[in-house]
Amino acid sequence: MKRIKRLRELAVIAVILLSTTMFTACGVIGLGISTGQPGYGYGDENPQWAPPYYSGARYYYLPDIECYYDLSNRNFIYLNDGRWFYTQNMPSMYSSFDLYNSFAIVLDINVYQPWMHHQYYVSHYPRYYYRDYYDHSNFPYVRGFNENRRSAIYWGENDRHRARKWDDENVRKNRNFNYSKEDRQQQQNWNNQNQGVRRENQEFNRQNQDANRQIQDINRQNQDVNRQNQNVNQQNQDVNRRNQEYNRQNQDVKRQNTENNRPPVTTQQGDRNEKTNYYGKPIGNSVKVRKEMQNREQQQKADAKKNADQKRNAEVKRNSEQKQKAETKKTETKKSEEKNKEKKESGSVYRR
Repeated sequence: MKRIKRLRELAVIAVILLSTTMFTACGVIGLGISTGQPGYGYGDENPQWAPPYYSGARYYYLPDIECYYDLSNRNFIYLNDGRWFYTQNMPSMYSSFDLYNSFAIVLDINVYQPWMHHQYYVSHYPRYYYRDYYDHSNFPYVRGFNENRRSAIYWGENDRHRARKWDDENVRKNRNFNYSKEDRQQQQNWNNQNQGVRRENQEFNRQNQDANRQIQDINRQNQDVNRQNQNVNQQNQDVNRRNQEYNRQNQDVKRQNTENNRPPVTTQQGDRNEKTNYYGKPIGNSVKVRKEMQNREQQQKADAKKNADQKRNAEVKRNSEQKQKAETKKTETKKSEEKNKEKKESGSVYRR
């Protein structure tokens, strides 16, 4: 029996020694983590109301008033009427807030200007969330949270009298935390403002979509006008080719007339007054042209010329009318583009 009792005592001593060594090792690891990023810090600017300084930290977040504190310039940053304000003193709207008994969050050392991501912090750290998260039965002396360690910050033994008197009321109410009337009203005002901004954004997006559709329609119309212009140009080119062909025919007729009107060439053999070719040979029998035949030929030529002139004038007139229609359509599309541009600019001004 004495031996069994002795073995039990040795086993208890071994367990105690093992637990102490493990606790010491954990303490060394914790010190290694708490160093943060060496080389910079704002420990000298850490205010008295803040938790102990974490190396490399720059920003605190106070979830109860949704306010940030910048250690680099000792400014409080808070949102009011949709604008961010920077002040070295406590905002007047939170003058009754006790900083020395506040719940503070040490933000990540890699974060810059956290208020630009305000919705993230408001959703992750809502007002008074710690009352529901850290209960009296679990952590009665929690004074903040460190994002770098991902662990709670506790009041020191000498400052535990400053801790709030928390109880297990939220546990007994199935963790149904109720905001105060002032906080609920402020949240409702904030939601109403966000809804108004969302409506404005939706309306602005609809206007942009309508303007884009109109621009697409105008581009399609311009493409149609360009196709019509190409067709008109093709028709003009065909008319020009016909005119060139007609001019060639007229030149051939003129050449034939000049050749027919040349005086007869006499041969070297005698004084024969006959029409001969280039080599002096006679060109068949001469035909006596009557006055009636000359008038008929001249009338036919005049009619052919008149018909050609009428066709040419009709084609030129048709081309000019098509060009005028294309130009008027182009001016109309330009005016509609200017109207859409003015509408879009007015929409952007309304958005600002």
